[in-house]
Amino acid sequence: MESKKVKIGIIAKQTDGGEESSAEPTVMNIICEGEITDDGDNIYIEYEEHLSENDEVTRSRLVFAKDNPGTVSLIRSGEVTTSCSFACGERCACAYNIDGLSFDFCVVTKSLKNTLTLDGGSISMQYNMEVHGITMSRNEYRVTVIKSI
Repeated sequence: MESKKVKIGIIAKQTDGGEESSAEPTVMNIICEGEITDDGDNIYIEYEEHLSENDEVTRSRLVFAKDNPGTVSLIRSGEVTTSCSFACGERCACAYNIDGLSFDFCVVTKSLKNTLTLDGGSISMQYNMEVHGITMSRNEYRVTVIKSI
């Protein structure tokens, strides 16, 4: 197993509503430290986020099998907990828990590009969040390894 400390950039964009919505997107840009690990079969990238207005921490982990980089799982723990899988054209049921509240939703992955290795790269995905078959938001999420530290 090999791990590296890295500096990563995260760009997240969320637009409320379905394709017909003209809502302005909410954009979040973050640069933070993380760790990338190659255990021989899987690649993991882990980092901490502050996803609410209080100072509690959420630990996020993106993971994929090296022989299947087109399917990426996101596992969050801490203040926010969730587990989702993303694969182009697929729908995944998820639960999101924050401050004792939980809600169920589905993610429908529209595109996913994964060039991440222990030496760097990025994971980019576009997906919709649905509740009871209704698109609640359109989302873009990109994690890029900027450099080793």
